[in-house]
Formats: sequence, C-alpha cells, structure tokens
Amino acid sequence: MKSIFSQTITNALRQKHLQVLAAVLLMLFALVAFNSVVAYKARMQSFEKAKQTVRAAWLNQGAQNPHSSAHYGHYIFQPVDAMQFLDNGIRPFAGSILRLEAHAQNEAAFSPAQDKTELSRFGDMSFAWMLQVLMPLFIILLCFNAVSADRENQNLKLLSAQGISNSCYLWGKIISLYAEVISLSLTGLLIQLLAYQFFAGGATAVSFSKISVWFLVYATYLFVLTGLSVLVSAWVRKSSASLVMQLACWVLFMIVMPKITAGAGAAMYPMEHKAVFTKALKEDREKGIDGHNPADERSKKFMDSVIAHYKIDTNKVKDVNAVLPVNVDGLVMQADEEYANLVYDKHFKRVRENIVKQNSISKYASFINPYLAVRNTSMAICQSDFSSHLNLLASAETYRRYLIKTLNDKMAYGGSKTGDWDWKVDPKYWETVKDFTYPSTSIFQSIKANGTEIGAILLWTLMLIAGIAITSKKLTML
Repeated sequence: MKSIFSQTITNALRQKHLQVLAAVLLMLFALVAFNSVVAYKARMQSFEKAKQTVRAAWLNQGAQNPHSSAHYGHYIFQPVDAMQFLDNGIRPFAGSILRLEAHAQNEAAFSPAQDKTELSRFGDMSFAWMLQVLMPLFIILLCFNAVSADRENQNLKLLSAQGISNSCYLWGKIISLYAEVISLSLTGLLIQLLAYQFFAGGATAVSFSKISVWFLVYATYLFVLTGLSVLVSAWVRKSSASLVMQLACWVLFMIVMPKITAGAGAAMYPMEHKAVFTKALKEDREKGIDGHNPADERSKKFMDSVIAHYKIDTNKVKDVNAVLPVNVDGLVMQADEEYANLVYDKHFKRVRENIVKQNSISKYASFINPYLAVRNTSMAICQSDFSSHLNLLASAETYRRYLIKTLNDKMAYGGSKTGDWDWKVDPKYWETVKDFTYPSTSIFQSIKANGTEIGAILLWTLMLIAGIAITSKKLTML
C-alpha cells in the first residue's frame, strides 16, 4: 500500500491541470475568507449597535402609561453566531428584525437579501459552499481515472504480478487521493480562521469544539466522495466515460436534486394562502375578550368576575372602580393577551409545522444524496438553518409574552385605577424590565436535531467500505 500511496500522490502532483485547479481553489478560499469575515463583522457591529440603541430608547422613554409602551413595542434583532462566517445558511434570506407589541405576534421581517443586487439570486459564496460544491468537482477531476488509467496502461496486471492485493491497491488509491483533498481543505479552513483572527477584531471567539465537529462532518463527506469517485473509475472501463458519468452525477446531486426536493416538499405540503390564514386568525381572535372595548359582552362578564372575586356589593357601592384594589383595565388587557396567545399558537404552529414537513423531504433525501446531508448538518452547527430561525421566533415570542404581561400587571397592580389612562409609571421602572437574551444552541443539540442527516452520512461511509470490499474481489474481472 505504501508504494501505491507514494506513486499516486506523485502522479497527481505532476498533473498541470490539478496544479492550476488547486491554485484557483486556494485563491478562492482567500477571497471567500476575506469577504465572509468582513460581512460577518459588519453584521455583528450592526447587531450590537441596533441592540444598544433599542435598549437605550426603552430605558429613556420617561414617565409613560405601561400599556402605551406595550403598543409602542420593542424590537428584537437577529443574533449573529461566530460560526456563521463559515456557513451563513438561510440567514441572508430570513427576517432579521422582529417587532414585539401588544395584541400581535409578528413574523421576522427585513431580510439582508432585500438590500442585495440581482447577483444575489445565485447565492452567497462561503467556505461551506466551496466544500459542498466545488471540492466534489475537484475530487472528480482528481480521481476520475484513478483506476481506469492503470487498466488502460496495463498497470493493473503488473501490480497483480508483484503480489499487491486488490484491497491494498484500492485503499492505497483512496487514501492517497483523500490525503490531497483533505490537505487542501484544511489549508482552506486555516485561511478562514486566520482571516477571522486578523480581520474580525472584537468579534466573539470561535468555539474549537464546534469548528472540530463541523470540519469532521466535511472530512467524512469528502472521504465518501473520494472513495466513490475511485470506485466509479474501477467499474467503468474508460477514463472518458468515468469523467462524463461523474460530472453528470455532480450536476444531478448538486444542482438538480436540491431543486427537486424543494419543489416536491412544496407540492406535497402546500402552504395555505395568506388571505385564508389571516381570515382564520381573525375569526378565532374575535371570539375572545376585546381589551380595548369595555362594552364588549365578554369584557362585562370578566368585570363581573373581578367584582365577585373581591366581594364588592354593587348595591351599596356607586363607583366600583374607586374601591377595587386593582385596575381592571390591566386585568382585561392581560386576559385578552392570554386568549390571543392561544389563537396565535394554534395558527402559527400549523404553518411552521407545514414548513418543517416541507424540509423533511430534503432531510430524508440525504440517504440518496450526501450533499443534502452535509448541507443541512453544516447549517445546523452554524445555527443558520430554519430550525435555528424557529428557535429565534420562539424565544422572541416567549420574551414578548413576558414583556406584555409585566406591563399589564404593572398597570393592574401598580396603583392606578380603572379608566385612568393618564396614569404613568416612574421613569426608573423601565430598568426593572429585563432585556431579551437569545439562548445559543450547543453542539450536542445541533447534532441531535440532525440525527437523520448524521445517520445518512454514516450509512454512506459504510456503503463505501462495503463497495471497496466488493470491488476488491471483482477488480481483476472488471
């Protein structure tokens, strides 16, 4: 195997077209590293500045009625994870700003892609994209004639006469070619990390464990592709036919199949029209208490329950609001919010579950196409996938409910009377309302959430090993 290893590497290094391709890849790695880090730093600075500005506006809003503040709203900005300079995933196309307000649950809006040029429709180049799409192309050009060239030159018979087993021959070919692929990829990763270190000053430190797991996924992916390319070269008699077949597979797996899976998901689980969704949401919403209409029948019943709770005799008391120890307006507002939360949970859950079903087509297609498996896993580790976006929405909604309840409770129990909409809190009160914090996802949670894709990658690895064993037995007959 040692002789096969050294000979294969020497031959590959002597090929001019591979030298040019490797040089081009290294230049692209450097270009992508600089572009990704500069873009990441700009997003991080924008996020921090916007977050500080909004918090300062919240703290300095002065004396004001709590419910007026709830209607004014609060803003949540899409956090930027340090790993996203490697794989930005869907982040450029997902909403980056979320407005939190009373009586409404909003979706994230203003995606970064809205401000991009027409060229953005082709996608953002990233180091992850290069490993997913361009490195497989390099592997094809490196490995397409790994075995077929030896067959055409009659070297297979010579090697067999020297006592080199088919298994050693195949493993020697695969390991030597993979060594070149992984060396080039590691160089690319080193370039990304150096660029991050020198150009993203003040940014969050990158987790070594996340980087290691992330690259291990890609290392396995590239090993599988290298092995498959060598096996195709072993089974196809002519190098030209091997090249054409592998390029056709590259187009199918990298370009055609992702579009097919996305289209199949949309066709199998179609989204309901926005007008239908809005109508259903409005109809359910109108069945609850109207917090801004005291004459509403349900609001009157709620008022009666409050009076009964505090055991006030309406026959003896002319002005009930004057003797109630609470502001009923605040209680009604919170009751309105709690019912609305049930309505929003029902309808938004249905939509988001439908999107998850659409994405499941791509998840299970990973067993057919390893590119889909590594793409989904990479985005999950970098917290730039749709699940991470849903986690942001869920965290923001949890905070919105805390915020509105805190303001309604202050209005109800803070000393104001029912109907007194001119009552205001002390300006220092706003400091007691905690700010929004987004909980980051651990590497274990990311891997667990993408267990199907990880399983697909492992299955492809086992299939490759089995393919090598089968090919080793039949190589002399091929």
